[in-house]
Amino acid sequence: MADPKNFVDLQAGFYNALSQGLGYSNKDPFQVIQPSPPLVGEDDEYDDELLWAYFNNLPVASLTGNTQFSGGNQFLANYQGVMSALKAAPNDFKSTIGDACWDRYQLALDLGKVDPGAREFRDWAILNTQCSAVAVSGASALAAAMLDPVFAAQENVRPYLPSGKKSVTFVPGFSKMLALLKKAPFRSFHVGTNSWQTDVSSTWTQGSNSGFFGLWGGSSYTSTLSQKFASSGVSVDASFRNVLPFNVTPGNWYSSSAFGLAFNNPGSEPWAPGKKPNWETTFGSSGNMQRFASSLVIVNEMNVTVTSNATYSESEQEQIRRNSSSGLWPFYCSGGSSGSNTSASFNATGNMTVTITSKKGVPVVIGCIVLSASQYLGHEARASKILTQKFYG
Repeated sequence: MADPKNFVDLQAGFYNALSQGLGYSNKDPFQVIQPSPPLVGEDDEYDDELLWAYFNNLPVASLTGNTQFSGGNQFLANYQGVMSALKAAPNDFKSTIGDACWDRYQLALDLGKVDPGAREFRDWAILNTQCSAVAVSGASALAAAMLDPVFAAQENVRPYLPSGKKSVTFVPGFSKMLALLKKAPFRSFHVGTNSWQTDVSSTWTQGSNSGFFGLWGGSSYTSTLSQKFASSGVSVDASFRNVLPFNVTPGNWYSSSAFGLAFNNPGSEPWAPGKKPNWETTFGSSGNMQRFASSLVIVNEMNVTVTSNATYSESEQEQIRRNSSSGLWPFYCSGGSSGSNTSASFNATGNMTVTITSKKGVPVVIGCIVLSASQYLGHEARASKILTQKFYG
């Protein structure tokens, strides 16, 4: 145990302190998420979208996951790409309803005017002159076609963005999460200036950690002021009235059976020959769907105090105050009216105290559990049960 020598050491030490304080071991695939703005929305639908956006973001192999540096890999969009590259089993649905009705039905799916499914097709077709004559026979053919998991998955994902109109969904939503959060247990931890554990070589990334900010949100951890802060003695006291590991499952747009077939059959059916994406660009060493956020770590009533033994000049103090609206290390909760508050104060000798708080009943996402594709597809329920037991015994 020792004082961090630079910001990389400090971030590694914070990862160890936070994960252990929350009840995880260094073997658990815990990832710190930053920045951590409170989940304050305008209505129930918008609250759901804020929450589900975290699950739709595909994590990188890093102890710190910066949502501003995510690289654009999104679960729904990449999954749609995979479904488009798979070959469904032959069926009689299109030939039964004819080309004109087929085109009209596909457009209705994209526009969200009809949901996928045999009964839904029948009810929709009865009211459409180009399809009414094949409403019953088409529904029967579609029911048979939907027995193929690949065809069913391709149909079910059509109404969703970017090709359709529906946004990504997961189950459950914000209201259920908030109810669970209020019943979740208390957690706290303390790290003194000389008690940091900075070795992260045994973690799930073997120490890989990238994309984190410096002293304030958006700053570089290599900046002179960030390095001064990190190397001159830092202590942290943190408490959270409630800490919830929150698990969801993807909505109707997702098929674990079709996705599992794609994962378990590299280079062969149901992958269509010569098409991209393929198995390697999806699940391979450089693939865009190697990891998934299986659960979020969400807190309520956060109280964090960070003290810095560095001596800051008046100009440095002014610079820190000016940038504190972007949030300060370690959670970068920006804004004072959106459910959280971040402030920096200085004593007579120029030492700094940073205080970060969040309001009662306002959730803040501070981390997630990252599973590999094989774990997510094959061992998701078991992994969630094990991690939840760490909190509830």
